[in-house]
Amino acid sequence: MHGGFKKPDPDELLELIKRAMRLHQTDDEIRERIAKAGLARDHFMQRMIDGLIAKARNETRIPDPSNAAAVAASQPIKFMDMRDWDDEPPPRREWAVLNRIPQRQVTLFSGDGGTGKTILLLQLLCSTVLARDWIGSVPEPGPVIYLGAEDEEDELHRRLDAIAEYYDEPFSELINNGFYASSYAGEDMTLARFDRNGNIEPTLRYDRLLEQACDIRPAIVAVDTLSDVFGGNENDRVQVSAFTGLMRKLAMQANCAVIINSHPSQAGSNSGTGLSGSTAWHGKVRGRMYLRAATQDEGGAIDRDLRVLEFKKNQYGPLGDSMLLRYKNGVFIPEPRGGSLDPQIAEQRAELVFLTLLSRFTREGRNVSDKKGTTYAPASFAGEQEAKAFKLSKDMLADAMKRLFASGKIQVVTEGPPSKLRSRLVAV
Repeated sequence: MHGGFKKPDPDELLELIKRAMRLHQTDDEIRERIAKAGLARDHFMQRMIDGLIAKARNETRIPDPSNAAAVAASQPIKFMDMRDWDDEPPPRREWAVLNRIPQRQVTLFSGDGGTGKTILLLQLLCSTVLARDWIGSVPEPGPVIYLGAEDEEDELHRRLDAIAEYYDEPFSELINNGFYASSYAGEDMTLARFDRNGNIEPTLRYDRLLEQACDIRPAIVAVDTLSDVFGGNENDRVQVSAFTGLMRKLAMQANCAVIINSHPSQAGSNSGTGLSGSTAWHGKVRGRMYLRAATQDEGGAIDRDLRVLEFKKNQYGPLGDSMLLRYKNGVFIPEPRGGSLDPQIAEQRAELVFLTLLSRFTREGRNVSDKKGTTYAPASFAGEQEAKAFKLSKDMLADAMKRLFASGKIQVVTEGPPSKLRSRLVAV
């Protein structure tokens, strides 16, 4: 393709482009030569040339040499050699957290803002390097990498300090066992973008992460959050698939689990799916977790520290499982369904439920008493949904009433004329 053309005939130009492709020229090289020939004079011509190049690639089936993924896809399909499989046992499945988070795969961890997903993720990373319990499971021990874009270093210090105190370990133990954390708050942490043809382009940040992960060989690489690292359209299935494939490459080459924190859309929160954008996010990852606030039936209306961790997808383990968690002193701990194992917390909850129901009954004009009878407060409250959510019996609420009397938070008031006095419980 050289010299000038008398006029930019599309059919003639298409054949010249195909000829250049057969000579293994890249798309950019073809555009450059067309520009030198004086044919890319305006925006309209440039768009036409881009369309002709795409058409020529499709018709010749010759990949752009500069597009590694396209070149790889054009190679003959590699089939597995299964001749020895009758004599070899299948390899053991590898987990970062047994039956929860698979190794060499990508897991998406979504949660509404403020629910504490970063804390729970950091807690997992600390338990991994310390070989300690994480909400009832013990992760496969090893180094970890945390790449964060939301919180500054001071905030990460505060959060990790609470977690280290929970495990009763100094920061030196986290460091010595391979806890690698970084904060890119306020900086560009994009790991991949897409060119004008929709092809994925890993950034230099991704290249460095891949190199360092292959050197460190972590058990987990955690990325926080998706919106800070994905430079594409979350509703584009092709781009979503390409990005999850790129993160899967990281997981496979570094032999680790990759966990990506994400925020659900408003629709994802309302529907309970915990997703945002294309359903390909759910389809392409092998594991997916969703942290949300507990509902009223789960005790959330009374106890704001309760969360529910749902395992929305587990390609290789139990499906549809969930855990009730309590946020306490900067960490999450498992909470038994229907009540806490911590007696102090259980007593505080019973008192809170009692006061909440007393306030509601008072607003509704339904007076209750501390005396046994038809208006006996513990008996009346035990049948309400707030009490049933925590399996609070009449006797448990009666004990709560005694403690509230002792602490001066409730009292009995007597009203009416002397001939018709009535007593009722009120909050102080």
